[in-house]
Amino acid sequence: MGRGRRKARRDDSRRNRITAQGLPPHLGEGGGWGFADRIMKKFTFIRLFLCCAVSFHFAAAQVIRPSNAEISLLTAAAGEDLYAVFGHSAIRIKDAAAGIDVVFNYGLFDFNQPNFYVNFARGRMNYRLGTEPFEHFFNTYAYENRGIREQVFELDSAQKTFIVEFLIENNKPENRYYRYHFFLDNCATRIRDLMLKTYDGLVLPEAKEHPTYRKLVYDCTRSHPWGRFGIDIALGLPTDEKTDMYRQMFLPNYMFYAFAHATYNGRPIVKQTRDIFLPDKPAIQPPGFFTPMVMCCLILALALLFSYVHKGARIFDFVLFFAVGLVGLLVVALWFFTDHTNTHGNLNIIWALPTHVVMAFFLLR
Repeated sequence: MGRGRRKARRDDSRRNRITAQGLPPHLGEGGGWGFADRIMKKFTFIRLFLCCAVSFHFAAAQVIRPSNAEISLLTAAAGEDLYAVFGHSAIRIKDAAAGIDVVFNYGLFDFNQPNFYVNFARGRMNYRLGTEPFEHFFNTYAYENRGIREQVFELDSAQKTFIVEFLIENNKPENRYYRYHFFLDNCATRIRDLMLKTYDGLVLPEAKEHPTYRKLVYDCTRSHPWGRFGIDIALGLPTDEKTDMYRQMFLPNYMFYAFAHATYNGRPIVKQTRDIFLPDKPAIQPPGFFTPMVMCCLILALALLFSYVHKGARIFDFVLFFAVGLVGLLVVALWFFTDHTNTHGNLNIIWALPTHVVMAFFLLR
């Protein structure tokens, strides 16, 4: 749920509409799905953004007056890319009298981190808290055509002071980084835990259902069948644990629902809900034709074909066994050689044996 930037495949009318509102569009990432190109452009933009965000923090933190502040939860809708389908959450603090309107965002990461890609693969990603002007936050998601909803909290002066001081302390260089965990410690759970500390005795609503983590992720990735396929391959038994409302709040939309129905001393904690930006059309597009199901059907068809037409059958068997063996090696690597706790106990090892990589070469004899 860490925030990235969408590619510049945008509708001209929406670009003009946003610009007309006095909100100039952000830089795009170029067309196409070129991974290296997208990453390098994100790299440059995020470096500039983080520098601006840190500078803005020091200017804002010195003048925020908690007693005058309005504190709210911002929930951004899902985006089209896989990294964005889970939505995003952030805290907004607005002090109109002082001219302060700042967003505290736990969903930032920095490509400049030492060994970034190695740490990402090993499950050692460090995310961080940062700040930005609300206009910057709004402009980003409006450009991505992702809706933004706001829930204004009912807080007394002491609670406002606690939140402001907590966030400022948390945003100090020695405190702002944390070890990211998709289910247990992310941009939403950090806010959830802060509000539970603020409202000592907060009563969350009962969950309507108790789906597993896997089912919750499935619901978010319905437009990304290949993402679902990767999730099924990589994640193990911990992903199949059932969840209650507290656990479901790792997803921004579930946290929005939970706070909308939560009570403190018998009264709702949200005093006002606003739609800040309504997209002109859904940001999520339907998946293409070639899905994992189509791929598996093609493999089955080829297997049936080569059972009657023996020419080329050995090559087919080699490719199939070798590919399955590579999947097995990936399962073992994620299970035993990374810090990803949700890849443990992966039952795909039953069919995706790593030894198939070796067996494949015997099939060529």
